[in-house]
Amino acid sequence: MQKTETKNMSNNIELELRAEVTFNQLEKLFTDLNKKTKQVSQTKRLSAMFLGKINKSNFDIRVRISSNGKTEIVVKKGDFHSYDRIENSQEITKGQFIGVVKIFSLFNFKSKITERENFEFNLGNDITLVLVKAGSITYVEIEKMSNVKNLDQNKSELLSIIKNFGLKLIKNDKEFNELCDRLTKCSDWVFDGSENHVAKLTSMLNSY
Repeated sequence: MQKTETKNMSNNIELELRAEVTFNQLEKLFTDLNKKTKQVSQTKRLSAMFLGKINKSNFDIRVRISSNGKTEIVVKKGDFHSYDRIENSQEITKGQFIGVVKIFSLFNFKSKITERENFEFNLGNDITLVLVKAGSITYVEIEKMSNVKNLDQNKSELLSIIKNFGLKLIKNDKEFNELCDRLTKCSDWVFDGSENHVAKLTSMLNSY
């Protein structure tokens, strides 16, 4: 009975580890990965991010669209720098994007607009590695959807991969917040929900 419950348990925890890399390191990783494994996709992604608290829990809400046409709302619950946040998502249409952004703007959460170029690789065993470009900043995300039963085992697996690639893991909230601050300064822009900002976002959306 216990084995059946474990097998059927939903993998709703986004186990995600991050490492910042130089542009040269990212280029080398790209070359090495293409020799060893399968590249799943190369996309640009536009996201409206809303970060705030509800009943003392941190929520990271993203309305995003990729250049392949996929449009969705993603909600992550947990500390913003955490590697094991609970995640759920719902696909929407491109035509709903701005309307949904306006709704979440009413929450008065800290919000910003981001654009990323993502190179996604399938490492097998449901593990995804993504090389990310954000202006002059580059970093790596490695992730595997997990549950409370397999979280520790899966984390050890991802840490082993990080070590094999010789990457320096972003280990704590201080390092993570420092990266986020640089991204906001160099690549992203703060979104205040005003008509001007909605018009700017709408213009960006037109290219997706």
